[in-house]
Amino acid sequence: MFIQHLVNALSVGAVYALIAIGYNMVYGILEKLNQAHGDIYAVGCFVSFSLLDVVHPVIAVLIGCATGFVLNLIVERFAYRPVRNSGRVAPVISAVGIGYVMRNIIQLIWGAETFSFDLGIFGTGSIQIGNAVVGKLQIYILIIAIVLMAAISLLLKYSKWGQAIIGISQSIETSALMGIPVNTVIAIVYGVGGLLGVIGGLLFCQYYQFIFMGIGFSYGTMKAWMASILGGIGSLKGAIMGAMILGLSETMVAAYISSTYRDVFVWLIFIIFVIVRPQGMFPAQTAEKI
Repeated sequence: MFIQHLVNALSVGAVYALIAIGYNMVYGILEKLNQAHGDIYAVGCFVSFSLLDVVHPVIAVLIGCATGFVLNLIVERFAYRPVRNSGRVAPVISAVGIGYVMRNIIQLIWGAETFSFDLGIFGTGSIQIGNAVVGKLQIYILIIAIVLMAAISLLLKYSKWGQAIIGISQSIETSALMGIPVNTVIAIVYGVGGLLGVIGGLLFCQYYQFIFMGIGFSYGTMKAWMASILGGIGSLKGAIMGAMILGLSETMVAAYISSTYRDVFVWLIFIIFVIVRPQGMFPAQTAEKI
């Protein structure tokens, strides 16, 4: 049973990591919390959900990802960019407002009820590992998430755009003077965050077999925020490790303590960790000029 719980925990943590990466990348560049992150990608998830009976599931997923990408580009241009240099309060208010708008759009079009969800891609079945029986879905989710996280890490480290993102995270003004198209790069970061969020949201819905309007804020923004704080906000490695720890904590608490009070115990662990190590496990490295 422990192996089964461990695979489940890693699968959930990997989904949270995909959601947290985009959230953490925005903070790493602008040092601003994107409180609308979950609600924006939730729209993309519902678009894919609506298209499952119309087109092939893979095409539905691609259209949902494109929706999350484009929607985040639009929101960044018209809601975030005008208040980017207006201190910390104005961007937060703008993000919270966008989150409410997206949530109400979902409620207006799809309603507030919970729907059963199945992409119809992964199939059913299980794999025997020793004495444990592990579902193939968990293995597929884990593999997809690991491949995407590795691809993002490699792109950030070795590609021209990745180096531009790292440069902007260190200094927006200096990067602009070096010829980096700052606004374009920041918009791409928002768009990629939305795309990864849709993928993570769809995998989450596939794992739990349901979708509803709360998957954005409750299971997206809040989980990404917790994972970022645990791992070290502004750090890509921290976001991934924090998400894994969050998934491990949720699964093991539900399995060995109580599924009813799972969130209570997880929040207690989170609060204790923040008190002991508020900077997170892998805080972002920042250069200090003296």
